[in-house]
Formats: sequence, C-alpha cells, structure tokens
Amino acid sequence: MDRRGFFKTILSAPLFAPLLLSSSSSKGSLQLYIVADSPQLFLPLILQELQNYGLVSGFTFTLLNPHPEEKDLKRSLVQKGWRYMSKENRVAAALSFNILRKNASPSFTLIRNGKIWDIRSKRLYPLWKEMNNRHSLSTWLTQVSFKGVQENICLGNSVFIYMDGQKIENVSLKKNSFSSFRTKRGKISIVVENGKAWVSESSCCHRICLLSPPVSSAGERIICAPNHFLLEVPGSHSIDTSIG
Repeated sequence: MDRRGFFKTILSAPLFAPLLLSSSSSKGSLQLYIVADSPQLFLPLILQELQNYGLVSGFTFTLLNPHPEEKDLKRSLVQKGWRYMSKENRVAAALSFNILRKNASPSFTLIRNGKIWDIRSKRLYPLWKEMNNRHSLSTWLTQVSFKGVQENICLGNSVFIYMDGQKIENVSLKKNSFSSFRTKRGKISIVVENGKAWVSESSCCHRICLLSPPVSSAGERIICAPNHFLLEVPGSHSIDTSIG
C-alpha cells in the first residue's frame, strides 16, 4: 500500500482526524502510525531505526488503551531494552490503538510537524515490503506519540528536480530564481525565494502541489504524481510536504 492509500485508510479510523490535527499543531510533534493487527512484529525495529536517525530519545513507554495483543507487545519492547511505565507524562513513547472501519494492508508512516516522513530506509524497506506482501489484512491502527523529540533538521543548499524518475536539474537555494519545466501533462514552475522553494504553477489535475508549503530543510520534498515530477532538498531521509 502506497502512502496516499495509507492515509485514505487511516482516515477511516474514528479518532484519526483529531489526532492528526493535534500532531500538526504541536511544535516538534512526532507521530508514528502502524496498520497491523500484531504491531509487536514490526514496532521494535521501526523504533530502533528512529533512534538511529536521532529522532527519538529515551526507552520508556506506556499504553493509553487496551489492545488484544498488548502482552506480546509489551514483551517485545521490553526485550529490546524498553521499560513500561504507567504514567503517561514520564514516558518517551505513548501508544494508543484504534479500530479501522474496514480491513487494510499492513503498513506504516511517520508524521512530524504535519508532514509525512519517508522512513523506508535500506533496513526498513524490506520490512515495509514484508508487511504488504506476507501479512493478511488488518483492522487495527497503532499510534505512537513521541516526547522529547530531538530537533536535528538542517537547512538545505539546493533542490534537485526529477522528471520521470530522472534528475534533470540542481537549483540553488542561495539565490532567488524562477524555473519552468515541460511535462507530459503541460508545465510546472517553481520559485526559489529567501532560501525556500515551492511550486507556483502546475498543469496537473489535482493542484495539490500548488497548495504545498515551501521546502527548505534537508529531506523535504514536493511530489506531483500526475506530472511525474519531484522537487527534493537532498537529505538522508525524505519528508513529503505534499503528494499531489
């Protein structure tokens, strides 16, 4: 399941909308979402990778509501060095669970400050493929809310432009500029101003890329699917401001 399909799925969870609004309005907010009936099979490895990224500090967690496999979930985290605590305000990670209105393929994604982060690194990509291909449809959504998130995002020096998967241009963020590119569906234009880049014109049908906020930090990107267009600030991981 791709990330657009993932969000269509988790939006069917009754409590998801307020959770997403909360995550986008809180500075430094970091939320991990996992669609899986048995989150203990996947969560320990994902948490380890987030710590490798320097995004998560601490090894304490709590469960905010029941889950059918919570005993196995607790055991899997404790075996990896995590410590269970009953008080929410003292933990590094708070886990909550919700039932989806319809079954969905297992998957995961990360949201930080209202933006989607692509954390499918070399180590997590096989896990993502395994979840999609080898596990049955799931009805449970797990949300992990992190506290004490480290701020280690750095500003980029340039943006890479990709068309049909091929890099076609490197645009500096150090000087203001305007660029236009021909696509199979027409034209797409980008503006660079004060170290930030955004889409100012697009012939795509969705127009989502036009509404996307500017990108400036390493890893941020704007995707226009109809135009097969990608604008990305180079970084060790990817952050989608929009997938249009």
